[in-house]
Amino acid sequence: MTHSHHSRGARSLEVGDAVILGLLVALMLFAPLFRAGQLPLAVMVLEFFALALLVAVLWRGSRGLVSPPEWLVLSLLVVFPLLFLIPLPAGLAGWLPGREIYTTSLSLLGFGSLPIRMSVVPVETEYALLALLVPIAVFLGTRALGPRYLHRLVLVLLAVAVAESVLGLMQFGGGKDSGLYLGMTYTHFGSAVGTFTNKNHLAGLIEMVLPIVLALLLYSLGRAGGENRRNWRHRLSFFGSMSGHAAFLYGFVALLLLVGLIFTQSRAGIALGMLGILLSMFAFARRIGGDNVYGAAGTVVVVGIGLGILVGMAPVLDRFTKIDPMEDLRWTMASASIAGIGTFFPLGSGPGTYAAVFPAFQPTELGQWFINYAHNDYLQWLFEGGLVAGLLMLLMLVLYLYQWGRVWTSETWSRFRFVQVGAGIGILLM
Repeated sequence: MTHSHHSRGARSLEVGDAVILGLLVALMLFAPLFRAGQLPLAVMVLEFFALALLVAVLWRGSRGLVSPPEWLVLSLLVVFPLLFLIPLPAGLAGWLPGREIYTTSLSLLGFGSLPIRMSVVPVETEYALLALLVPIAVFLGTRALGPRYLHRLVLVLLAVAVAESVLGLMQFGGGKDSGLYLGMTYTHFGSAVGTFTNKNHLAGLIEMVLPIVLALLLYSLGRAGGENRRNWRHRLSFFGSMSGHAAFLYGFVALLLLVGLIFTQSRAGIALGMLGILLSMFAFARRIGGDNVYGAAGTVVVVGIGLGILVGMAPVLDRFTKIDPMEDLRWTMASASIAGIGTFFPLGSGPGTYAAVFPAFQPTELGQWFINYAHNDYLQWLFEGGLVAGLLMLLMLVLYLYQWGRVWTSETWSRFRFVQVGAGIGILLM
C-alpha cells in the first residue's frame, strides 16, 4: 500500500514537472515573437501563460521552492506597484511631490472627484503589475524543476537564440528593404534585429546566452568516460564520442551566436559579448570537462583561444559597428530623466508611467522622438519608483551576490553547475 502510494506520488510529480516544462517552453518560444512581446495582445498571451504556469507550480507544491531572501524580494516586487494603486485621502494630494499639475488638470477637466493614487497614471501601473506575472512565473517555474528538465529548457533557449541570430544574419544580408524585417519600421534597419524592434535587444539576448553555450562547450570537452582520461590518447579519443559531437555542436552554436552578435552592429552588445567571453574563459578554463581533464596545458590553450578571439574582435568593435542616432542623445535623455527623478522624489511617478510622464521633461533636441524608455533601466526605475525602487535594486544586487556564494564552490562541478555560472555571467552582462 505504501509503495503504491509512493509510486502515485512520484508519477504525479513527473506529470507536474512535464506540465511546468511545457508551459516554460511555450513562454520561451512565444516571447520573442510579435516584436518581442511589445504588442498588447502578445503581452496578454504571455500573461495568460504565466498564470497557467503559476497554477501548475502551486498545484505541484511550492514548499522549499525558494529561500526566505528570495521570497522577500518576490513579495516586495509585487507589493511595490500595489502601493501606487491604493486610493488615498483627498487631503494627501498636495503632499505628493510632482503631482500638482496633474491634480489641477484633473480638476479643470471635471475629474476632481476621482480617487487620488500615488501613481500619476494608475492604468499604466496596473499594466506594469500584470507584466510582472511573466518574470515571476518563469522564476518560480524554473526553480520547481530539477537539473534534467532544466537542461532541456536551456537547449530550447539556445535554439531560440540561434533562430534569432540566423534571422538577423538573413536580415543583414537582405539589406534595409528586406521583407525579413517582418513589417517593422525602425532606424536600425541594415543591422541584425531578429524579431525584436531594436538591435540592442537582440544583442542583449545573445550576450546573455553566449556564456551558457561556452559553459556547455567547456564542460563537454574531454568527457569520453573511462578511467584513463588523463592519458592524452584517451583525451583525444573523445572527439569521436557523443560528448565530442556535443562539444562540436556547442562550438558551432557559440560561433553562430558570435557572428550574429557582430552583425547587430551594437557597440554595447559587442563590447559586453567580449566581456562575457573573457569572464567565461577565466571561470571555466581550470575546470574543463568538470575536473580539468586536460590539465594546465588545456587551461593555457583555452585562455589563449579566448584572448585571441577578443583581440580579433577589437577592430570589429571599432570599424563594423554603426552609430545609433539615439546613442548620442542618451546623455540628454539621462539628464532629463534625472530632472524627473528630482521632481517626483522620493516617491516616483509610479511603475510603468515613464513613457506617459517623460514628455513633461523632454528637451527640444529630442522633440522628433517619442521616448518610451529611458535607455537606462536604473534611471527609469528611480524615475518611476523613487527611493523604494533604489532600495529594491540594492536588495536584488545583494541577492545576486548571495547566490554567487552558493554557486561558486570548491565541489566537483557538474554540468548544471557550469550552466548556473554561465547564466550568472549572462545576468551580469545585462
